[in-house]
Amino acid sequence: MSTTRPLDQKAFWLKRALPALLAILIGGAYLEDRFRVGIDDQKDQCLPGNHRWFLIDTYDKAIERDHLVAFVADQRMAMAPWFSFTHVVIKIATGVPGDTVRVGVKDTRVNDTVVSEGLALSAKLGKSASVFIRTEFVADGDLWVTGTTPNSFDSRYWGLVHPDQLIGKVYALPF
Repeated sequence: MSTTRPLDQKAFWLKRALPALLAILIGGAYLEDRFRVGIDDQKDQCLPGNHRWFLIDTYDKAIERDHLVAFVADQRMAMAPWFSFTHVVIKIATGVPGDTVRVGVKDTRVNDTVVSEGLALSAKLGKSASVFIRTEFVADGDLWVTGTTPNSFDSRYWGLVHPDQLIGKVYALPF
């Protein structure tokens, strides 16, 4: 015959469940703070693999060449109808600190390696392609970013991504 009262059973259960509940809440808060989910809803995708869903790690800002990177659009990107100011953008980091970038009419090269072809969007931006021709040096903290298609609106048109724009490293999700 049990002599345990219902209140004792509740207290016993709370003592067992409370640490687990706290661990779940703290872990959830950490994950919510660290990660974001991005969705590419563009008709013409310009990232490799035709992925539509991405996981953005806001704590990982150690970006290397060919990593996917998320950043916030700034006023330079607002010149076109594709990105509003503060829009989250995901591109490929093709130029990292120490690189030299040469934008030409036919292609864009990072350290003499072709990373983009042409300046297909110059007419849509209402500018001559010659306006975008230049040589840039990627300074510490900055990144040169591109997409995989000639019509990607990327660094060819608005320049480097600066450290204050960087959100974090991006991982393509398999769905």
